[in-house]
Amino acid sequence: MKTSLIIGAGNLGSRHLQGLVKYLGQIEIYVLDPSIDSLKVAEDRENEITHKHKVIYTKSWEALPDFFDMVIIATNANIRETVIRKLLEHHKVRFLILEKVLFQELVAYQRVDDLLVLHNVITYVNHPRRMFESYNNLKLKIETNRQSLFSVVGGNWGIGCNALHLLDLFVYLSGKKLQDINADSIDDELLESSRKGFVEFTGTLTGHLTDGSFFSISSLKGETSSITAIIFNNEQRFLIQEGGTPQVYELEKKNLFSCKNDDFKFQYQSELTANIAVGLLENGFCTLPTYDEARHTHEFFLRIMLEKYNKITGLQTTILPIT
Repeated sequence: MKTSLIIGAGNLGSRHLQGLVKYLGQIEIYVLDPSIDSLKVAEDRENEITHKHKVIYTKSWEALPDFFDMVIIATNANIRETVIRKLLEHHKVRFLILEKVLFQELVAYQRVDDLLVLHNVITYVNHPRRMFESYNNLKLKIETNRQSLFSVVGGNWGIGCNALHLLDLFVYLSGKKLQDINADSIDDELLESSRKGFVEFTGTLTGHLTDGSFFSISSLKGETSSITAIIFNNEQRFLIQEGGTPQVYELEKKNLFSCKNDDFKFQYQSELTANIAVGLLENGFCTLPTYDEARHTHEFFLRIMLEKYNKITGLQTTILPIT
């Protein structure tokens, strides 16, 4: 029987669990968290789903088996490197899924890369919009041989926590990498994150992809609208409304920019993790970015946001307290 482990049974970890128990194959699932309260929340959410899997909840590393086919690390970013190190020192892992923000310190990226190579672990980063059916359909339509404008606007949704998802989306849809990022238009006021001990940012990030395409990501302080994404090139226009009445609006030059629209489906983690399991446990790969692919974007983002954080606070720290 396949074995899996979820480390971190908080809000996101418990949603991964809800998704994983929907996997139709046979799998034994361990859930590890030092908090009894978090484990109870995860168990309650598991019980909302009818399934036949065996789920074992534990606070103890010693209660875990030596080998896992798949591990999902859904802890906060400040302890993620430590958790990875402890996991790989004592357990053999075939596939590893890491939540973002990966790490709060730039030097951690190479240290973890060395660990993953040493232990021969195939590792992915959970940027789930790559798995959305609506974005996969959109990717097939976008002419990637043209420079484009990518823009996202939303209200007060937290750039520190969420911008990496959108940067990865631009990279995925365009097939290009990040070239540069500018944080000059990030607001000069830090916000308290919904997770205690972490900070958040509002304002606007801008930058370019390697083909010259321009992007911007805006979180408007004091406003709570859902995310709207815009993609323009010489021949095409797309507007994607993720919330409210989710829609994809498409205009093409060859059709005189007349509008046609389709429903947009926002897919939650509890709908996606079973698909990750199918991909990895049955086929040996999934559509999430690999660690190496995601690292490029994460390091760009962390470097520029750390500079902004130090400018706002007057500190000279190497650690950016986001998660």
